[in-house]
Amino acid sequence: MNSLSKEEKDIILDFYFRCGSAERINQARDMIASDPRAADLYASLENSLKSLDSIKYEPCPDNLAELTVARLRMAASSEQARLESLLAEEQRRTQQPIGSGVTTKRSFWHNIAEVAAVAAVFLVVIGVYFPATSSMRQIAWRNKCSTNMASVSAGLGGYANDHNGALPAVDMNPGSPWWKVGNQGKENQSNTRHVWLLVKDGYVNLDDFICPGRKDTQANQFDTAKTASLCDFPNRQAMSYSFKFMSNKTAKKNIGSKTVLLSDLNPVFEEALSNGGLWYNTNNAARILISEQLLKMMSTNHNNKGQNVLLGDGSSSFKKSRVMFGDDIFTVKGKSVYSGCEVPSDNQDIFLAP
Repeated sequence: MNSLSKEEKDIILDFYFRCGSAERINQARDMIASDPRAADLYASLENSLKSLDSIKYEPCPDNLAELTVARLRMAASSEQARLESLLAEEQRRTQQPIGSGVTTKRSFWHNIAEVAAVAAVFLVVIGVYFPATSSMRQIAWRNKCSTNMASVSAGLGGYANDHNGALPAVDMNPGSPWWKVGNQGKENQSNTRHVWLLVKDGYVNLDDFICPGRKDTQANQFDTAKTASLCDFPNRQAMSYSFKFMSNKTAKKNIGSKTVLLSDLNPVFEEALSNGGLWYNTNNAARILISEQLLKMMSTNHNNKGQNVLLGDGSSSFKKSRVMFGDDIFTVKGKSVYSGCEVPSDNQDIFLAP
């Protein structure tokens, strides 16, 4: 009997490590079921590698980018110190008076070669350090943010399955404000109350609503009793995403659809909602005029470079534009002045708030 081809072996390996496409996984299952050679190879893999199951390992840390930055900083500092030491030594040697009787072990040119080599290493590290580490950090934060949205998506799916296909939504009176995050009164006065149901009912962890790119966020750990007693997120610092404005009537239509359900924080109302801003801890919101600058801003979660968005079909991605499906997701169509009580102009108007 001929042995398996390289391609066939690769298919079995992909299946064993669960890293192949759905098509290749199904192909591997069929091979193992019908071909004794494939079955033997799969059994050999299990027997040979099962001992690895007992090995304990640490998952890749969330702060891997920060650790890499710290190590590069240490490397740069070490090379700089060595460079300064070599230059100081060379200066001391060249300043020895004639006839002092001091001798040197190495020639001037030999030492200069070492200085140049160390200087080159130092310059390379410094040259790479600033652009590369900043980019690494931003990518790590985007990826963690995308992971958060995947958790929220799973929570939304679980909630919809338990509620006849509807997403969480709360009734709001006409003209009610949607920006009072953290208000625990009886009236619904924020567009985060419906999303809080995901935390309150155990579908999503509170930490999954914090983007790692934010500097002003605040993780809160509550026991079950404390969480159940709240009607909204504990405060604005406990969440860093904006959610689609929708009512009980339209909530069911969003699941599985090509619409934006959630994104990094809306930049239009950032200043008004920040500590000391127009809408911060006030009862009546001042009016905000949307300027050309506000219309161009991306979410501040990722340095105005773009924002992660979660669609109704469960997919998420980083977008460098705030216009999706022909609509600005951070504003209401036709509105240039905001008081914090606006609602979408129609069912196709995507408005993420606050």
